[in-house]
Amino acid sequence: SWPSGFNTPNSFRNDSNTFSWNYELLSSLWQTESWINGSEQQYASGQYGAYAHTTKEGLRVVSINSDFWYTPNIFNYYNYTNPDKSGILRFLVDELIAAEAADQRVWIIGHVPSGGSSAIANPSTLFHSLVARFSPATIAGVFFGHTHEDEKQLFYDFANTDTSNSSSSGAVRNYTNLDYDAPLMVAWIGPSIVPLTNYNAGWSVYSVDSSTFEIINAQVYFANISNSLTWSPEPEWEFEYDARSTYDPECQWSATAPLNATFWSGVTERMMGNESLIEEYLYLSTKKSVMTPSCVGTCLEEGICSIRSSNRAVYETCA
Repeated sequence: SWPSGFNTPNSFRNDSNTFSWNYELLSSLWQTESWINGSEQQYASGQYGAYAHTTKEGLRVVSINSDFWYTPNIFNYYNYTNPDKSGILRFLVDELIAAEAADQRVWIIGHVPSGGSSAIANPSTLFHSLVARFSPATIAGVFFGHTHEDEKQLFYDFANTDTSNSSSSGAVRNYTNLDYDAPLMVAWIGPSIVPLTNYNAGWSVYSVDSSTFEIINAQVYFANISNSLTWSPEPEWEFEYDARSTYDPECQWSATAPLNATFWSGVTERMMGNESLIEEYLYLSTKKSVMTPSCVGTCLEEGICSIRSSNRAVYETCA
């Protein structure tokens, strides 16, 4: 839709959704393609672009519309103190509670990551709280896009001292005070085929445990835009790297263990004492682009901090 990223909650302007045409159009296309029936189309047209589906293998996939924490969406600043005007996170909570009761694993997918500079503080922090509450027992994976880079985003539990501040209404949590000894979940931010901005094109293949639905490994492929004039007629896809062999070259991590938050937290700890490792991560994040910006000193520290930031409040501490 245009303007890009603009969405309004149903509570805006006397319960009329300014962008309802967008959901109605998309859901009608789904009906036309026989993906859903008429009653499902009517339901889908009013759900803000948030949906859930259980696969035949038993995995619950919950999609959320992260435009409702996207910084350019000007409607997010209306009634700013309400972190969930759209009801997206209420919807997510209901899905997670139901999955927990059914002993079901969940993947959460969205476009804009909750960490980084593209998310506003209140809803992204609330999302972090939900991931902390339901990980790792119920949530098996979190997946984002948007950045066009191949990145990871770690969710840590909150430190026990977070409730040391108090007010008349009770304890106040400091959402930037994390327990870095308690990694809970990793979000996989997929590389984009679109080569914005000064990146190569790329995509990932994930190996998934068929019982736990956790990511066991990832292989990434890329197309070198520098060679694009020689492509005929399609891009030439090359193997870029294998996550296990790149980030665990000495095979210290069990071959049957998932590449979970504990694994990636350990990678960031090694990065703190090994500049070449974070440099390689940043180079691979652009899919080996020759336009990868130079990064030294505090830039490298900020790169590690960014990986370990799962909401906007924590990300603000990186600069």
